[in-house]
Amino acid sequence: MSVTFFVPGCFPSTAGAIVYDTHLAAHLRALGHEVTVVPLAGCHPLPDDAAKAAADAHWTAARHANPAGSVIIDGFCLYAFAPLAASLRDAGAIALVHHPMSLEPQLPPPERDAFALIERQLLPCLPRIVVPSESTRASMISALSLSPDALTVVTPGIPDAGRSVGSGGPTCRLLAVGSLIPRKGHDTVLRALAGLPDLDWHLTVCGDDTLDPAHAAELRALVDTLGLVDRVTWPGACAPESMETLWRTADIFISGSRFEGYGMAVAEAIRRGLPLALTHGAAAPEIIPMDGCVIVEPGDHAQLSKALRRLVFSATLRRELAEASWQAGRALSTWDDQARRFAALLTG
Repeated sequence: MSVTFFVPGCFPSTAGAIVYDTHLAAHLRALGHEVTVVPLAGCHPLPDDAAKAAADAHWTAARHANPAGSVIIDGFCLYAFAPLAASLRDAGAIALVHHPMSLEPQLPPPERDAFALIERQLLPCLPRIVVPSESTRASMISALSLSPDALTVVTPGIPDAGRSVGSGGPTCRLLAVGSLIPRKGHDTVLRALAGLPDLDWHLTVCGDDTLDPAHAAELRALVDTLGLVDRVTWPGACAPESMETLWRTADIFISGSRFEGYGMAVAEAIRRGLPLALTHGAAAPEIIPMDGCVIVEPGDHAQLSKALRRLVFSATLRRELAEASWQAGRALSTWDDQARRFAALLTG
C-alpha cells in the first residue's frame, strides 16, 4: 500500500516523536508498504502561517498524486491541518498523537487553551487516532470527549539491546536522556543531586539543547549556582554509537520529567536492565516497573534526593532494582510487533 507520512520538519532527529516516526516508516517499508515521509516546514506544534501553508500545499499534492493512498499525520504537526479537517475525515487519515499538547502541564494556560480548541475541533473528525499508551488513551477520552472506538494504542517498539553492565568504578554514573526543555525536569534532577555532595557520583545529560536555548542556558547556570560544574556532563544530542556506550556503562537511569505520553527513554532503560530513579511523569504508568525504581512526584527534588541517596550509596540496592527492571524489559514489544499492529490500521 502507498502511504504518505507527514512529520514536523522542525524537530531534531533525536526527538522521541521522530524516533517513533522513523522506526515506524522503516518497518512499514519492510512489510512491503511504499512509505513517503513528508517533513512540513514552519513552526510546530502550534503552527505559524508557514506551517499551515505547507500543510495545505503538501496535502493537496499528496491527494492529487495518490487519492487512494493511506495518510499518517504525526500529532506534533497535526495542528497545522486543522482547516483541512473535512478532507482528513474523507480520506480516512490516521493521526499519530504522541500526547495532546493541551495536557502539557508546563505550557502557559493561553497556549494550552489554543491547543485544546484545535483538538476539540479536529480530533473528533478523525476516524482513526493512534496513541502510544493506555494512559494517554484514557486521558484523551476523558479530557477531549473522544469516542473510545476511534483510539488505538500502538506503543513504540523498543529495539533488542544487551544488558547494561555499569561503570565498574567507584563513581556512580547517572544517565539522563531528554531534550533540554522545561517539561523534561532536568532542573529537578540537578537540585536533587545537589543534596548529595558527600557521595561519589557523576551525571551525564544526553539531550538536544537547540529546541529551547534559553532553558538550556538556565540549566547550565543552575549547575554553576549549585556547584556541580565538575559533576555534570552535557554531550548534547548523542550519536547512536556514543549513546550505546552511555547505556552500557550507566549505573542508574534518572528522569525528572513532568509529563510523557509514553516515555521512550525510560522504556529503553528498562529494556537494558538499568535501575531507575524517576518522577511519576517520566513515563506512562503501565510501563514503569515499581520494583525496579525509586519514584517521586514531579518537581519534588527533596524526595528525589532522599531516594537517590540510598540508590547511589548501595550497590546492592542497585543490583536488586536492575534485576527487576531487566525482567520487566523482556515484556516490551519490538518494532516488528508494533509495525504489524499499525499496518493493520492502514487496511482497516
